[in-house]
Amino acid sequence: MKRLKGYLLIAVAASFWGISATVAKILFNQSIDPLIVVQTRVSIAFIVLIIYFGVTKRDLLKISLRDIPMFLFVGICGLAGSNYFYYAAIKESNVATSILVQYTAPVMVALYATVVQREAMTKFKAAALVFSMAGIFLAVGGYDPHLLHGSLKGIASAFVAAISFSIFNIAGKPLTMKYSVWTTLIYVLGAATVFWLFVNSPFAIVRAHYSFNNWLVFALVSLISILLPYIFYFSGLKFIEPTRAIITSTLEPVVAIVSAFFVLGGTLDFIQTVGVVLVLTAIGLLQVKPRSEPRVIVMGAE
Repeated sequence: MKRLKGYLLIAVAASFWGISATVAKILFNQSIDPLIVVQTRVSIAFIVLIIYFGVTKRDLLKISLRDIPMFLFVGICGLAGSNYFYYAAIKESNVATSILVQYTAPVMVALYATVVQREAMTKFKAAALVFSMAGIFLAVGGYDPHLLHGSLKGIASAFVAAISFSIFNIAGKPLTMKYSVWTTLIYVLGAATVFWLFVNSPFAIVRAHYSFNNWLVFALVSLISILLPYIFYFSGLKFIEPTRAIITSTLEPVVAIVSAFFVLGGTLDFIQTVGVVLVLTAIGLLQVKPRSEPRVIVMGAE
């Protein structure tokens, strides 16, 4: 039952990310800088949480000093890194190429978990990995050579984004086992917020003179793309191992494509539909538990 709860939580998080991609696309069509969207959504979420828990539950802000480097690592190299390089990849190439390269992350996590953490690679998990990769390939139109183009810089950025997303899953797991979801989220978002301050100065945002309505939209994006999904994702990581979590997260591009189809009038042909079914099948395969499965060893977890 706990494992099923973990899958559902991860799936909800991925769904929020998929929907937020459509919302972000609407903003980009209104000439809002993607960098501003990425930066403000993280910063707003962090400010809301630190103020709320600083007033109501200060005990949740207590962490061990020796864990600060890990929070910085997950927040900067994991969360901020995956966001930054993903959008950099889109800028240099296109969405289809960026998604295909970034979603090699499940393979990276699976290899790390199997080789380093001695996590059992069951036949169902392996099949789910193959189905999810094939599903994403078809869903984003990877079979169309006209969609798969981009500079070497764009492809390299997407690959770094994949590494960052892998780091987020692998290194984030021990933090969720030691601290509450709220504590983990606050400090991971805090680290990411500090990172963005160096990438884009707050003074540059002030000089942009965004309207009150713009800030309301930024707050909404922060809620549906950062605050809610990461609460669900970190909660899900408490119940399932990183490999299963990241394979389940491949639901994100599927939701993005389907929501774009209904909201933005995007395309959803037969082959893309097959891709969607393959991803859903992959998530279904993860629910099959072998009769005997070795205990998963998570490095650094207590």
